[in-house]
Amino acid sequence: MLLQRLNLLNYKNYGTITVSFEHKFNLINGLNGSGKTNLIDSIHYLCLCKSYFTRSDNNVVKHGEPYFRVDGFFEIDGKPTQITGKITGVANSAGTGVKKEFLRDGEPYDRLSDHIGAIPVVMIAPGDIAIINDGSEERRRFLDTAIAQVNREYLTRLMHYNKLLLQRNALLKQNLVLGHLDATLMEVLNNQLAIDGDYIHQERKIYLEQCSKVFGEHYYQISGENELGEVIYLSQANEKSHLELFATSKRDDIAAGRTTSGIHKDDLRLTVNTHPVRETGSQGQIKSFLIALKIAQCKLMRNLQGKNSILLLDDVFEKLDKKRLATLFTIFKEPVFEQVFITDADEKRSSEFCASVFNKFGHFHVHDNIIE
Repeated sequence: MLLQRLNLLNYKNYGTITVSFEHKFNLINGLNGSGKTNLIDSIHYLCLCKSYFTRSDNNVVKHGEPYFRVDGFFEIDGKPTQITGKITGVANSAGTGVKKEFLRDGEPYDRLSDHIGAIPVVMIAPGDIAIINDGSEERRRFLDTAIAQVNREYLTRLMHYNKLLLQRNALLKQNLVLGHLDATLMEVLNNQLAIDGDYIHQERKIYLEQCSKVFGEHYYQISGENELGEVIYLSQANEKSHLELFATSKRDDIAAGRTTSGIHKDDLRLTVNTHPVRETGSQGQIKSFLIALKIAQCKLMRNLQGKNSILLLDDVFEKLDKKRLATLFTIFKEPVFEQVFITDADEKRSSEFCASVFNKFGHFHVHDNIIE
């Protein structure tokens, strides 16, 4: 599943560029703000139909331009395959006016979700610390992205659950204003939400049982076999079905004007040696923890889907000592990582390290929106 060539037009800070890749390992150096992160983000966009760093496609278009286009030329299952993502139009105040398309060999997808999982990709970036430090929404987002790449039905069910949840919350909020709850509509929404909610919970539970084991093995390896990392699934649905949860929380929901129980409240407990990594972990431990999580994600995509992953490493050298880096790069050489892209601002450090680990690697320099 090698990415052989990448064409960008008006993607973030880039005008028009073409970059060819000939190796499994690719090092991209450049000063901060030069666009090296934007380059690997465009690869993420091609694989998952979205930027890793912004939720709005309007923020992906180069400033002052009305459109962008990204073309990736891959080899998938031994066949040359072109994936194209493009946006035309700029969002107006109502959030409309933008047309987004994804095409495979010139044929447009009917739904963007049909493309998810076709090219497995995992990004590791400094902002991933939000998975540990921020609220439960960040941890659910990590989990949902991981499962969606191996289970298309999961993504469909999750989108449907979120749509129904909005309707149920609107009904509860309306009740706060009018003092009248449509019991018939509430029952319909409860039943529909329960079907999707129970399915999502079961898939998260199964995935995390496998992920926790693979993660634990790799965190132990990265830590020099000195530390035990653990990921524990926290869910109200561990004890009750969604219909039971909705019945139990009915009074709380009515009083709050929103749905207070369900899989949208799920969380993960992340620990090192039984202690919360957010509270006790060093910078190196936290980064090692996050990287081990992403490695587990790649390994499970291989186990569950039979596909190797593209790995995007943004600023991976920071906050890790040479011993942990050496262990990591030994792991990255495994076949499960189809292709690896690494960015770093310190060219001397990263180029010397990569030369000591890899027999061959692509080396690129980014400056003034030009890639050499």
